[in-house]
Amino acid sequence: MKTVYFILTIFLSIQLFAQIPTDNFEIGDKAPTFIGVDQSGNKLKSKEILENQKILLVFYRGNWCPHCRKHLASLQENLDELLAKGVHVIVVTPETAENIEQTEKKLKTSFSIVHDTNNKIMNKYKVAYEVNKENVGGGYFNILVKTTEYNAADNNVLPVPATYLIDQNGLFSYVQYDSNYKNRADFGEVMKLVE
Repeated sequence: MKTVYFILTIFLSIQLFAQIPTDNFEIGDKAPTFIGVDQSGNKLKSKEILENQKILLVFYRGNWCPHCRKHLASLQENLDELLAKGVHVIVVTPETAENIEQTEKKLKTSFSIVHDTNNKIMNKYKVAYEVNKENVGGGYFNILVKTTEYNAADNNVLPVPATYLIDQNGLFSYVQYDSNYKNRADFGEVMKLVE
């Protein structure tokens, strides 16, 4: 019976992540440039920011996700130290401005959160995937299909919750990309790279 359960678990895990992008970036790769507008109306141009600072780029699915909330709370706890080390923190999400505002209030965040209009940044960073029954499974799909209520693009696209540290040469010096949404970057590890 244990063998059957194990095989079923493996099969479901493969099904769960089968359609999620796996052609991700690696340390040393050139980071795509991007432009976004944060919740305060600031226009963020990665090319300009990298002239003076590194960029920590974090993708999150939405404030409905408890793992995302926990991860962003951890980011906020480490924010002052990151800023002191010359790191500009940018968080990217497909969710609406209203939901970004809720996230900001609930978590008392003070970093830039960019609504990714038409999923442009997520696509550039190869983290975007469409929520469907093939890649998230039946029961969980019924929950995630509500992403259209949260996403401003009115679609079922979410990002793999990845984290990238981009150095001033525009290269990735840290990459955390895992199709398992429960696995997130450890900001303690990131901190060691910016000392």
